[in-house]
Amino acid sequence: MVLLFSNYGPLLFGFVLVWLWFSTSGNKERNRKIVLYALTVMIIALGINKVIELMLFRPRPFVTYTVHLLSEKSSFDPSFPSNHSTGAFVLAFVLFRCRKKLGSVLLMLAVCMAISRVFIGVHYPSDVTAGAIIAILATVIVMSQNRYLDLVYDRIIQVFGKRGNKTIDRDM
Repeated sequence: MVLLFSNYGPLLFGFVLVWLWFSTSGNKERNRKIVLYALTVMIIALGINKVIELMLFRPRPFVTYTVHLLSEKSSFDPSFPSNHSTGAFVLAFVLFRCRKKLGSVLLMLAVCMAISRVFIGVHYPSDVTAGAIIAILATVIVMSQNRYLDLVYDRIIQVFGKRGNKTIDRDM
């Protein structure tokens, strides 16, 4: 079960974004704005990870130590920081800021994701902790720019809405 969650957990988090974008529950525009914030934070956080990976290559635990590896992973991929944990925590932090109940559930799942990555032998605890720290820092920075980003996101949502309406009108 831990192996499945570790390998396919990112899909679950991705499905949450897709569900939120197309969801009719609550304010549809607000839901879409949450998705756009999450994607923006994700791009920035994973970009930070990539810079760190290029500057500081840390071998994975199964390369340095004898561990019971539960998942196939390349020994050429850096261990620090954990992209899985960063992505999971980004989504959890953004949603927690905007929708406390769903965000709380995702925070618990992000912690499970982080623990599973250590358990299967592909990350050290510091790798997943660093992923969570990068995620929260990127979330705070991006969300603090909401007065600028809201203008851009409103326009994106408006364009997307108009395209959707034109498609529906042609079908009728």
